[in-house]
Amino acid sequence: MQKKEMYRRECIVKAVLVVFCFVISSCSLFARESIPYLVNAEMVTESENCEFQAAGLDLYFFNRSEKAVLSFTLVFFLFDEDGESISDGRSNIVLSVKSRVEAGDVLESCVSLDQFFYSIPEYAYDIDYLYVSRIEYEDGEIWQDPLGMLAL
Repeated sequence: MQKKEMYRRECIVKAVLVVFCFVISSCSLFARESIPYLVNAEMVTESENCEFQAAGLDLYFFNRSEKAVLSFTLVFFLFDEDGESISDGRSNIVLSVKSRVEAGDVLESCVSLDQFFYSIPEYAYDIDYLYVSRIEYEDGEIWQDPLGMLAL
């Protein structure tokens, strides 16, 4: 009798774990579908279409929402080829981009990173963990993901 009870409890625990995993993965998929943007960027030290002294950021931002974006806050980390942070020891960069992006449209732009450098870097740094932490829409609504939990 005791073996049947242990087997029954084991089956219940396994069923609960399966349901739990399904719920967690479903929430994760739903959350990713609800992200109102796609973003990509690359640091550049030379560019013909961008004004900067030290470095710039070639930025791609796609507004997946159904509303016009007025501004957004971009967050990312910069590291050299050895994984070390940029010259002043700070690797976390937060940029506010004020640019109107219509619903379903793309913003392709170059943004100066001069404020983060004391001198011109010898080469472009690698970007890691790039995400948008805040979006301000034309209708006054604010979307936020301050820690980048939904970042792709």
